[in-house]
Formats: sequence, structure tokens, C-alpha cells
Amino acid sequence: MRTTSGTGAGRARVRDPDATHELILAAAQAMMAEQGPAGLTVSDVARRAGVNRGTAYQHFPTRERLVAAVLERVGRGTKELLDATAPASLDARIDATVEHFVGNPELVRLSLFRMLAGIPHPRAELWEGYVERVRVLAASAAAQPDADGDMLAVILLGATMLWSLRVQSGGASAAATRRYLRELKRLMLFGVIRPERHPDVVAAVRRGEVARAAKRLVARKKSLSTPTARRTVRDGGGSDVKNTGAGVRAGRGATS
Repeated sequence: MRTTSGTGAGRARVRDPDATHELILAAAQAMMAEQGPAGLTVSDVARRAGVNRGTAYQHFPTRERLVAAVLERVGRGTKELLDATAPASLDARIDATVEHFVGNPELVRLSLFRMLAGIPHPRAELWEGYVERVRVLAASAAAQPDADGDMLAVILLGATMLWSLRVQSGGASAAATRRYLRELKRLMLFGVIRPERHPDVVAAVRRGEVARAAKRLVARKKSLSTPTARRTVRDGGGSDVKNTGAGVRAGRGATS
């Protein structure tokens, strides 16, 4: 509901409580992602949001309520976005989830700050909803026998958050995320899911293997461009290059 209040000049100022609420939450979320929840104050958030301190306290009487509201906002927003855009295939869902975390560094930093500060998640059902989806996958006929959905949920999320931090800190290029995705899928194929039930994941791993083999072949050919290397090839030392080329051709046949 919007209300108006008079000013000294006789003009009316429009107030939108919902918009003010979102302004405060957005400012608090940005500050928490930068410095964690420990040093957060409602007064500082009000200043950053550009709202009156008294107004901010009307919306969030305590720091704890503000922190809890930010965490719920982030968790629920992430779940709704991933649910709304979830692709049909498992391979595409894995890609979309990892890319979301890599592309949203604020989300990862907030989650880590929360855990380091020992703050419980304000909405247990958000975590339980995620775990339940992994449980369903682990218990399905398309999974390996005795897969532990609860532990798998922790492993998948933890690995993806760590990788996201690595990309954000400059420890890995964004292009390397494709390598991470391939190895993540390979681990799932060998330990969690049945390859015959998930041909899309198998195909994605094979495409990555063929691409890497091709890069190795190009690098090997470049290394043989020196006079010394050419003499080695003439003496019969180039058979490994031929074998590598054969492997790439075989790999292409397997994915066609």
C-alpha cells in the first residue's frame, strides 16, 4: 500500500513500503556479500539504501531479523530461478546449476559467510528441498545401487561452491569451468548414475575427451616442428603421434 505525507512546501511524497523493504534488503545483501554478516548494522544498511534509519528499523527492528531476511531472500530466489529454468536433461541441469553459481559470486560468498558465522539457514525447507531432489535421483532406477543422496547433495554443492570461488578469485579461468563440468559428470557416471540411463551425460564427457585429445595432438605436432624433433621422427620416433591421431578419430566415431 502506498501512502503520502505532506512536506513544508505543500508537496506530497509517495511512500511505497514494499519498494523500501526491497531497497533495504538489496543493500543488506550487497554489504553481507562484501564483509559478512558479523559487522552488519541496520543503521549502516539504511545509509547505503538511502532511507531514513527509523524507517529501516520499522522494517527490521533487529540486525538478526535483517540477516535472516537476506538469507531467506537469497535462498528462495536461487531456488525459484533454478526451478523455473530447469532443463529437461540431467546433463543440461548440471550445466545450468554450475553456471549459475559461477556467475553469481555474491550468492556463494553469502553462503560461506553464513556458515563461517554459524548462522543456521532461516528456512530449512529450502535445503531439504534440494536434498530431496538429489535423494530422488540417487534412489531412481537410473542410479547406481546404494547411492547416498544426502551425502551426494553435500559433495555436489560443496565442490561447485569451491570451484565458483576459484573462478572468482582468478585462480581459474571461466573457460576452465568446462573442464570442471566434464570431470564432475565423469565422477557421477562412475559412482552415481547408470551410463545407459543418461546418454546425454556420456556424450558430454566424450566430447570433452575428444577435444582434449585434439589439443594434445596439435601441441605434439608443434613440438615436432623443430629440426631435432624432425630427425627423431625420421628415425622412427613419431609413432606416438600417429597413435594419438588414431585415438582422436576413434573418439569422434564414438560420439557421432
